[in-house]
Amino acid sequence: MHTIRWTSLLLPVAFFMATLFASGQTRLAVPSYQNPGTTTWSSWAAQGPAALGIMIVDIDNGDDPTYYPAVDAAIQATRKQGIFVLGYTYTTYGTRDPSLVRAAINNVYQNYGVDGIFFDEAPVNCNDANTYAGTQFLYYEELTNYVRQNQAGARITVLNPGTTSRNDCWMSITNILANWENSGGLSAYQTSYADYAWIHQYPPDRFWHMVLGVTQAQLPTALSLAQSRNAGWVYISDSAYNAYNQIPVYWTAEAAALTGQGVQAPFAAVWPNSISTSGGTMNGRVSFRWRAVTGAVWHIFLDTDRNANTGYTGGGLSIGAEYMFEGSSLTAQLYKYTGSGTNWSWKAVSANTQITFPDPGINLVMFDQTGIRSPNALNYQIQSLDANYNVLYTSYPYPLSLTNTGMVFDIMNHVQ
Repeated sequence: MHTIRWTSLLLPVAFFMATLFASGQTRLAVPSYQNPGTTTWSSWAAQGPAALGIMIVDIDNGDDPTYYPAVDAAIQATRKQGIFVLGYTYTTYGTRDPSLVRAAINNVYQNYGVDGIFFDEAPVNCNDANTYAGTQFLYYEELTNYVRQNQAGARITVLNPGTTSRNDCWMSITNILANWENSGGLSAYQTSYADYAWIHQYPPDRFWHMVLGVTQAQLPTALSLAQSRNAGWVYISDSAYNAYNQIPVYWTAEAAALTGQGVQAPFAAVWPNSISTSGGTMNGRVSFRWRAVTGAVWHIFLDTDRNANTGYTGGGLSIGAEYMFEGSSLTAQLYKYTGSGTNWSWKAVSANTQITFPDPGINLVMFDQTGIRSPNALNYQIQSLDANYNVLYTSYPYPLSLTNTGMVFDIMNHVQ
């Protein structure tokens, strides 16, 4: 294990695209009003899945039941790139007859076989009364369940209230919450967004921010602010009122900023102790997988008490790490922190550690749960470093439950 190094450099603005997201991982999601196959749609999709992860197909507000072969071909071509395509329907804040919403869902699936549904015009408060279902929560729970139960392969749902709520009620029924959509530009985003603490208890790929009316000079600030607010999906445009029909003037720069992120699509999983064929105990394991754009060495910092004020708190981390995994093509080792906060002091721990590279650019790390004393949950961050142990990139902090071993579909866990 080597001491990590931080370098302080004065970089010109031209280097913004390569350095902007030095502490996060975010991808683009486009709420398109353009039909698949148009020049605008193709220009959005051309940035590829390393930058762009989701597009919306919205034909006549989701109410057109007609099948269009050219639209179908464009949707399938986009999906083959590794970009999810979601159907669109509006709900008029819970006042639209759910039978009409279900009909729109049926139409888009029967015609195009999309990956999920974007429910527009969702209310902020899930506990408010609803004429059709008693409460807003029950109204949207039925619709999101309908998507998953009746449409083969459909797994992604998005609810779009367009602003934040005081509690996390919606998070139990939807994959993604669009908790900011506003045409007021950077100023409104800076002053009107409520950054509730509960938002940071979920992975960033559960949140989508649409920030409209942002000038090119303001783009770096808007992107950094979205990252700090735990938005794993963003769409930022210079247009305030026609953003979903046209390409942002800085689309290439916006996409390049995200493509250059050093840690992409992190995914962690756990499995419990089991019995070997000889009757002995096989230790439960923890695994971490991500796409590594940069780095020759990687550190995974593990906050096992979920207290950012304890453990190792240096190195630009947002967590306090009790343990750290260090891996490269030559080494794989777990360490326990023995220092007092910011000093670099670690002791090796035996945990049957492994690092493999199953596909080009993909890192897979595994070790025994006993090595970190089998906590119920933890938070983690991944850093990429060069061969001289200079830090190149630091990911978001991510939560991980070690008690929930169900096979859950992770919306970021797909080919890029």
